[in-house]
Amino acid sequence: MSNITNCPNCQTQFIVTDDQLNQHNGKVRCGHCLNVFDAKIELVNITESEADIKEGTDLASIKTVNPAEVTQNEQQESPQVSSEDSEIVQDVVLQHSQANYFEAIDHKAKSKSRLSNWLLSLLAIILFLAALAQSLYYWRSDIAIYYPKLKPLLTQLCEKISCNIQLPKKIEFIIIDDSDMREDEAHEGFVHFSTTLINQAAFNQTYPNIELTLTDIEDKPKFRRIFTPAEYLPEHTDITRGLPAGAEIKVKLALTAQDKAVAGYRLSVSY
Repeated sequence: MSNITNCPNCQTQFIVTDDQLNQHNGKVRCGHCLNVFDAKIELVNITESEADIKEGTDLASIKTVNPAEVTQNEQQESPQVSSEDSEIVQDVVLQHSQANYFEAIDHKAKSKSRLSNWLLSLLAIILFLAALAQSLYYWRSDIAIYYPKLKPLLTQLCEKISCNIQLPKKIEFIIIDDSDMREDEAHEGFVHFSTTLINQAAFNQTYPNIELTLTDIEDKPKFRRIFTPAEYLPEHTDITRGLPAGAEIKVKLALTAQDKAVAGYRLSVSY
């Protein structure tokens, strides 16, 4: 059976059951002002309650739960609470406590989520910087070609990590022009070879190797030799500076055919 009780402190009315009235000797706590009172003593006449309902007075239900300790602050806010009453906690108080608990959990979850997002962002930045550093290392020579203004910076970095910036080796821009081969009339078996190398690139390049192949009348290879830059360049040439952009260089070589009949030649450059 349901009854109506009235809080003597704030005059709020609550619906209570017989089971609730029988627990804790009828002691309950008001969900509005937290006042502890005897619900049996403050029962409201049903006729009066019906009149209040017609006038629009709100009624609230109240439940009792297992006893719990009341904090010192709650005892100071409710001076009417006795030592016996201090062990009574109503469902409304529990609900407030649960709300604060879930708010705390939600706050922790949001903090954890923000921390996770921050760590992921930091990891992404570290991976990006690592990929950038790796690209700069492996492509440092090409970067120096197409972005000359970065070459001094790349050179400084290489000095710190014991690397170097090599000159480009774009063999497709090295052109062989005006080559010729003649036998030495004064020295039998000697052949004089001449050609011109042109760097058509817009940047300095590494001097290439020159491969010369002598052939017989059937165009079969009879003798092959590879000349390095140090062998075909004039003395005191600064090989480290490379073949300048748009420049051409005359190459003259003398070699012996080793008593083999030579009718032609093939010429190529490589790195």
